[in-house]
Amino acid sequence: MASEQQMKNPLLVGRAIRAQLENEVPQDLPLERDFREDSDYTITDHVQELHKNLCKDPRTLELITSLVSHLHAFARETQLTHEEWTKAVKFLTRAGNESTEYKNEFVLLSDCIGLSALVDEINHPKPPGCTDGCEPGPFYTEDAPTVPSGSSLAKANTQGESMYFSGTVKNLKGESIKGATADIWQADGDGVYDIQYPDRDEPNDRGKIIANPDGTFNYRGILPTAYPIPSDGPTGDFLQLLGRHPHRASHIHFTVKAPGYDNLTSALYPSHSPFLGTDPVFATKKSLICQLTEERDPKKWSEMGFKEGEVNGGRVWVWTYNFVLPTVEEVKTLREVRMKKSKA
Repeated sequence: MASEQQMKNPLLVGRAIRAQLENEVPQDLPLERDFREDSDYTITDHVQELHKNLCKDPRTLELITSLVSHLHAFARETQLTHEEWTKAVKFLTRAGNESTEYKNEFVLLSDCIGLSALVDEINHPKPPGCTDGCEPGPFYTEDAPTVPSGSSLAKANTQGESMYFSGTVKNLKGESIKGATADIWQADGDGVYDIQYPDRDEPNDRGKIIANPDGTFNYRGILPTAYPIPSDGPTGDFLQLLGRHPHRASHIHFTVKAPGYDNLTSALYPSHSPFLGTDPVFATKKSLICQLTEERDPKKWSEMGFKEGEVNGGRVWVWTYNFVLPTVEEVKTLREVRMKKSKA
């Protein structure tokens, strides 16, 4: 184990390290054992022992200890070759190089192996009977206007057929929740979000709706269609290698909030959409698939709030859903139970 004097000795240490030592002197440890495979002290044991002796933050140590243990076990289980390891490093390097402000390849990769969905389930567990959640995705923005229930979220001439959505927000007791808000965003009838249009000058197909005192809300809009996640980078190659596609079923995003209740971020899917069972980001769940109906009576359109000439396609797609939120305490209790099971 080297002393500070040894670390600063120019005969033993180069100038780059000596310069760094002016700010911080690292802790050194003696190498007391050799580590090798098929022995009682492997590289895994050595790495874990080093971290245990040097890492001061308990949570960081817990995370890295588990990560190293599982990564090393993966390498042993699969007998990972140098060529495969090199390919993986090149893949991750490419993911970093090709990430931008609007397309993070690491987030896409996390989505496409189900990690993002798993982390969301761990952090927002849902008691039985509550609406399932999912990640918000990359197209959420903060500039959606706040509008009353019954408004239209689609600007004039937005591509797609007309849709009428009505929802309720209740708790597990079936009681309406007062003070609920629904933040909504979606693609249009071409499967394109407003921020993907280069000439976007204001929000479209998105809005924050203040629910009525009885927990109900509704709005007029456009029926969304399916679209692909970005597939021109390494994550797209990853999907292709596995025989998977990048296409997401059509859906509407919601973040529903209410005082005293756990925030819900979720998405709803029409049952007629393709790709429900092969969602590349594993956000689609059967409980979130909805059966839509068609309304072709102009009198009904008027009752929904559509003006004359506003309906596109000669019909209105009617979409209903009942959101059920758990309280903050119900989620806290469930997380504590799961935490105890994970430590058992």
